[in-house]
Amino acid sequence: NGLARTMAARLSVEGRDAHGGPRAHPHYGAQLNPEGVPGVAGEGQAVVDYAEFDVTLADGERITLRRPTLSFRNLAYGLLGPETKISLRNAPPVFGLGLLESVSDAEILAGRGRPNFVFNVETGGKTLGRFGLKANQPTLRQQIANAFMEDIGVTSSLFPYENCSPAQSDCRAGASKPELADAQLEAVLIYIRALAPPARRDVDDPRVADGERLFRTIGCSDCHRDALHVADFSLQPTLDGALIHPYTDLLLHDMGDGLADGREDFYAGPRDWRTPPLWGLGRAGKGGDGANFLHDGRARTPAEAILWHGGEAQSSANAYRNLPKPQRHALLAFLNSL
Repeated sequence: NGLARTMAARLSVEGRDAHGGPRAHPHYGAQLNPEGVPGVAGEGQAVVDYAEFDVTLADGERITLRRPTLSFRNLAYGLLGPETKISLRNAPPVFGLGLLESVSDAEILAGRGRPNFVFNVETGGKTLGRFGLKANQPTLRQQIANAFMEDIGVTSSLFPYENCSPAQSDCRAGASKPELADAQLEAVLIYIRALAPPARRDVDDPRVADGERLFRTIGCSDCHRDALHVADFSLQPTLDGALIHPYTDLLLHDMGDGLADGREDFYAGPRDWRTPPLWGLGRAGKGGDGANFLHDGRARTPAEAILWHGGEAQSSANAYRNLPKPQRHALLAFLNSL
């Protein structure tokens, strides 16, 4: 299978860069780019395959999980090398990010997880990370500008240089001044900030209410916090102080060896992942593009995603395995209502 257009292969080697983040691969940079800027060939193709295996729940029901493996073809600048750290990344939803940006640092730091402190290119210092799968971006502006650069090779005032390694002479020869004007970046930022999460559904369904209670009872809400406060939402100041329900704490948690990518990112270790927001979960895949969950898209259903939980979340995953089928279905009905 080829790498889906919603996925990327992040690359690094041992050590840290000048700002304490991952050290980019010397020939391919921080992310493999299968296509180049105009006039420049792509770096190669990443191919993902899946190995399936079954797990058996306490009542005998069997669920098939899949584990992804990456391989590479047509690499333009030589082999990646055995020291390369590779992380397959699935693009997360972008709705609700403006509200998450508005949550105060103090409220996030009061959660049970660990913070990631990352380099802020605009201030030149370390600040709390809250965006990205390892909470490796401090602001929505930087997250967007970094995506423009890493995903499609568009430079901006935040990232003014093409992602061309010394080995990529064609790329370096075609490097240009920032292509995305500040006004354009601001327009995209406002648009993303304004994207509201989907409204909940079926909130009066008794089974959904039972599932929400189970969600708390088995410990899911320890990391997937159901309520945070809007502290300063410039687009709609009337929302300041309002409660939102993203079901995340925006903090890092050790998710065990099964989900480890072997790659550090500032203070995030190889087994650490930021708690993903769950709002909108029930709408995933409804556009006809299929659903995939977790950082690398390996889970096709929320049930599969739960069963991959390890580390700090192992007890919750074990509790789910041991629930009677009607209670498992109630929990999944609650998740589908988000």
